[in-house]
Amino acid sequence: MTVVASSEAVMPVVLTDQRFLQAWSDGMSKEMAALGLGLVLLASAALADDARDCMQDKDSDLAIRACTMLIKADAGNPSLYNRRGNAYRAKGNYDEAVADHTRAIDIDPQSAVAFSNRCFDFVHKMEADKAIADCSKAIELNPKFPVAYFNRGMAFERKRAYDQAIADHSKAIEINPKLARAYNARAWTYFKAGKAALGLPDAQKALELRPDDPALLDTRGHILEALGKRKEAIADFRQALAKDPSLKESIAAMKRLKVKP
Repeated sequence: MTVVASSEAVMPVVLTDQRFLQAWSDGMSKEMAALGLGLVLLASAALADDARDCMQDKDSDLAIRACTMLIKADAGNPSLYNRRGNAYRAKGNYDEAVADHTRAIDIDPQSAVAFSNRCFDFVHKMEADKAIADCSKAIELNPKFPVAYFNRGMAFERKRAYDQAIADHSKAIEINPKLARAYNARAWTYFKAGKAALGLPDAQKALELRPDDPALLDTRGHILEALGKRKEAIADFRQALAKDPSLKESIAAMKRLKVKP
């Protein structure tokens, strides 16, 4: 995953890597259904608007404001804390994210989604052991939840426990063969483990599933560079930057390769 990441063997891991900052929605249908059901019961059109804003993931500040308004109306709904926590994480406010996901757990201790969300918060806080504990609890609650395996794999990767990370990403793929970022994560983990050639098929598969994702192009670019395929790597980095000019890992790669974007 490019990691998660990013660059690893060639460059340091960057926690702000866009590849892994997005909130994972897979497996959250029950949480969203619960939120949607609550909205149906709300008479206020304003609250309905807040609900849409809370659930969207394009504007984190808007989501936080909207979710906060909804929490005032329905403080016992764990889905609202899950959504606001994800928005806080997207902004890099990890302590606030942990607090919200902890509140969701307090309300519903059987929520695999809330434990998985807090797990991912701890991944970003570089607290891998706490992350592994939370994701393991999520898996205990729901053994068929692919995102929990993905998030735990990210935590294992942070600890450089590459075999365990690969095993978790493989399980996520087994449960959901269309989870592009799990293929990307496994590709990146192979890369970090010094086995770039093993990661290339996964990078290709991830792009087959999400051809317009710049983060996945960046991952393949790093793998191609590690395999000595400089021209192909540069093409991937350029394409990634054409889609997202702010992608730090691709920018650094182009500088490292001494070429212009």
